[in-house]
Amino acid sequence: MSESFVIASDLGSSACKTIILNTRGQVVAAAQQEYPTFYPRPGWVEQNPEDWYAAFCATVRAVLQQADVSPDQIAGVGIVGVTHNVVLMDEHDRPLCPTILIFDNRSLPQVQEILARWGQTVWEKTLNDVTPVWTWPQLLWIREHRPDVWRATRRILFQKDYVRHRLAPAPVTDVIDASGTLLFDPIQEEWIHPFCEDLALDPAWLPRVVRPLDIVAEVSPQGAADTGLAAGTPVIAGTTDTVAEMLGSGALRPGFAIVKLASVGRIAVVTTEPLRRPHIFNYRHVLDGLWYPGTASKCAASAYRWLREALWSDTRDDIAYRLMDEAAAQVPPGCDGLLFHPHLTGEWAPYWDERMRGDFIGLTTRHTRAHLTRAVLEGVAFGLKDALSEMEGLGLKAENIRLIGQGSKSLLWCHIVADVLNRPLQIPEQPDAVYGAALITAMGIYAIERTPEALEALITIRQAISPDPQKAEIYATLFDIYRDADGVLRAISARLHDFEQRQGR
Repeated sequence: MSESFVIASDLGSSACKTIILNTRGQVVAAAQQEYPTFYPRPGWVEQNPEDWYAAFCATVRAVLQQADVSPDQIAGVGIVGVTHNVVLMDEHDRPLCPTILIFDNRSLPQVQEILARWGQTVWEKTLNDVTPVWTWPQLLWIREHRPDVWRATRRILFQKDYVRHRLAPAPVTDVIDASGTLLFDPIQEEWIHPFCEDLALDPAWLPRVVRPLDIVAEVSPQGAADTGLAAGTPVIAGTTDTVAEMLGSGALRPGFAIVKLASVGRIAVVTTEPLRRPHIFNYRHVLDGLWYPGTASKCAASAYRWLREALWSDTRDDIAYRLMDEAAAQVPPGCDGLLFHPHLTGEWAPYWDERMRGDFIGLTTRHTRAHLTRAVLEGVAFGLKDALSEMEGLGLKAENIRLIGQGSKSLLWCHIVADVLNRPLQIPEQPDAVYGAALITAMGIYAIERTPEALEALITIRQAISPDPQKAEIYATLFDIYRDADGVLRAISARLHDFEQRQGR
């Protein structure tokens, strides 16, 4: 009997990653394809759903060819994606408009409308605050500003659900993605009809809610033609990228935590119940009986990507980040008095202020491109510490921290984060969401037992990093200045935000 495998994909904020995994937890092939992000107006951030599907199909074909695996050997397919990126579809299941991403701030007025009508009721029912991150304010914006789209809508799905539906038709979502809409009760696990009625949202548009491990469909003949997979291959529901990263990094028991250096700087802790506090994101874990409440800094690896495009565009893409790290490593901790605030798209924890702006403070003639590069790495770490401090002040303690996300592939950045947080960190061998997605897929088809013990046998730690006491002391002093500067500059940021909005460019 031939060996069987699973294929899993992660639809990240800028690219689709796909791998083939064998039943021993080993990656046998991997591929990645980027897709564009659009910024049509200040504060707007969009992607086209068709680009996700094109990248998914291309990477699936690539890994099948790379691994020399027959489509008949693929026992299951799973997809994860960025939380609650919503797709509005017409009667023919075609996307009606670009997707508003979680970084988009256009729905700030709609947030105020919802709060004026519902106040704390939203938080009490959904366990999440009302901000532009969530689906309800975004849908309200579309209803008010794109009535043509609203009238034509017949189905609502989320990022991974849209791609999965194209591959294997099944208009469903999972409980974790649904929890990010502000329209779903994560305790009762049902849509909140009064909120939907307030939005004038037809309940028939909403997907059926299932568990992440459920097999929900089979690859269709068209999906097979698009990807090279075999028609009839089982496809699981899938879930969101962060919980896939938690699973793949080994955050499987209460007290384990992740710090995520992805586009967003995510921090989450495994618990047995949600943390009912304002400014805490609450989601269920894939493993039954567990949750992963947490918080986030809005701009992390995306700040380093911005710097590459702004100051390192003269270097080849395949070596740019290595050269950036090498340059930053030549600069002493503290960057000779240069600070960076990473609020390039506003800020979440601890300020929850979409009008905040990023900045460099302390520039002098002695500072070079290398100083600016290290300052971005340190500034993102300071932003994570700010978010972690707020979270722990609310009673959620992070222990046994796993550092994950694409930023964790930079050893320099890992050490900076450990020194700034003054915490020991563990770096998993497979820090990406796509590995967790593959484990979830294998669990879904029962190729792997659905227990922490079975998963822990497959997950390895690549490196443990301890903070350097001398560097930690330097960063503690600089962090105080970082926070004081944020307090002083917040009003200036608001004025600059308002100026930009008036300019309308």
